[in-house]
Amino acid sequence: MSKRYLTKSRFKSALECPTKLYYTRKDKEYADKSKKDKFLSALAEGGYQVGELAKYYHPNGFEVLSKRDDEQLKETSELLKKKKVIIYEPAIKFENFFIRVDVLVKDGNNVDLIEVKAKSFISESEFYSDKGFISSSWRSYLYDIAFQNWVTKNVYPNWNITPFLMLADKNQKTSVDGMNQLFTLKRDETNDKSFHVDNDMKNDLGQNKLLTKVNVSRAVKLIYEGKDKSEEDKSVEEKKEFCSRLREYANYYEEDTRYPVVVGSKCKKCEFKNDKEPSLKSGYEQCWKTYDPHFNIKSHHIFDLWRFNKKKAEGLISRGIYKLEDLYGNDEILTDLNLKDRQFMQLEKMVTRDKNEFVDDLLYDEIGSWKFPLHFIDFETSIVAIPFHINRSPYEQIAFQFSCHTLYGDGTIKHKEWIEHRRGAFPNYEFVKALKKVVGEDNGTIFRYATHENSVLRQIREQMLDDGRSEFSVYIEWIDNITEQWEEGEKIIGPSNMVDMLKLVKKYYYHPRMKGSNSIKSV
Repeated sequence: MSKRYLTKSRFKSALECPTKLYYTRKDKEYADKSKKDKFLSALAEGGYQVGELAKYYHPNGFEVLSKRDDEQLKETSELLKKKKVIIYEPAIKFENFFIRVDVLVKDGNNVDLIEVKAKSFISESEFYSDKGFISSSWRSYLYDIAFQNWVTKNVYPNWNITPFLMLADKNQKTSVDGMNQLFTLKRDETNDKSFHVDNDMKNDLGQNKLLTKVNVSRAVKLIYEGKDKSEEDKSVEEKKEFCSRLREYANYYEEDTRYPVVVGSKCKKCEFKNDKEPSLKSGYEQCWKTYDPHFNIKSHHIFDLWRFNKKKAEGLISRGIYKLEDLYGNDEILTDLNLKDRQFMQLEKMVTRDKNEFVDDLLYDEIGSWKFPLHFIDFETSIVAIPFHINRSPYEQIAFQFSCHTLYGDGTIKHKEWIEHRRGAFPNYEFVKALKKVVGEDNGTIFRYATHENSVLRQIREQMLDDGRSEFSVYIEWIDNITEQWEEGEKIIGPSNMVDMLKLVKKYYYHPRMKGSNSIKSV
């Protein structure tokens, strides 16, 4: 694009922090971690699959495939001359705004504006809090469609527009097998990605629609009226009128001018932080240097503190405190903060550069309760929007591999693993059967790290209950024996509940190199 337009993705960035608009799409100048995040890339590919499925739920449409923005606009304009038409990815421009709508359905002046998301959905009530405001987990999605609705309405004021979110409906089950595999990743000569359904399978997507279309007119109206969030909870940006806010962001982006910097807890996860690539600038660092000209990106920051909440961080930053060195020794502020023991230990070790690890003697009491052989398990699982197997819902758990290292009393270590190798097979039940043979035939203590393994086994237990086969009763009983769950506000713990090593780390162990993380991968 020759002109700098505010698009859907840039508007999303501006909602997080409008200053980000200055750093975005400057890959040769500023580091951008989001460009290298493989996890986000995988999520995006799942989104492409859902987007492709949405087209098949709106058949006989026309896709705008032009590469250049002026060509996209021209192609869209020609299609919109039809009285009735369905368009995939139509381009709409208003002033310095430019959007590509996922699906547009036009019938005369009645238009459905559909934003397709891979996010799971159960009920419209989850969009709103008990007080009628928009839920924080849905805010960015609803602002996205509100933005598109506003742009489109300005270009076509005579249209009766109804905004929709199209979402992965967890209430539905696929009526065909191998549905996920109907969508294959393709790349063209420019390496652009797209998903396509095999021509022979286009009519084999099943009768049950896995995506549901939700009318979000109510939420969009709340956003326009500024009633989507309580006044006391709004930031300075959120108190601005929606239209004025859009124009302000668009003008700053078009003029390539940096929006006035306001640092805060939002900076913690900034993708423009750079302390590893000397050839690229750090937008994060530039922002903080407007707050403190002597800012050093390598200094210990309050963001490094383990589980340090946003409200406390905002309070310190407003008082000019952001370095751990300034916090340590300030008894008045530390008293107000009421840090947890682990947080204070981390603060002390990082500031004093104490490299010694800490091990609480109480850990050995825990160790004394363990029974050999000790089983250390790790699961590999998948949850996807479009299920792999028949009679499964979006984002239903799939457990396809486990690994177990077993330590015996004499010091011997043995490794066993299981992986589902049958193409198209639903693996979960065989997974549990194989796992029980490895770790459930003795009285040895079983170990996990964090909640994942416990959650997966509880989810498979629910699947077994739903299927109702009598053969599963022994495995359901075994899962109850080695897991924990919350039931009506009460924690139910199995007699041989797995030991969570993450809890042991939090209670009894700390090493300065861990900083504020207890993640195995991070450390």
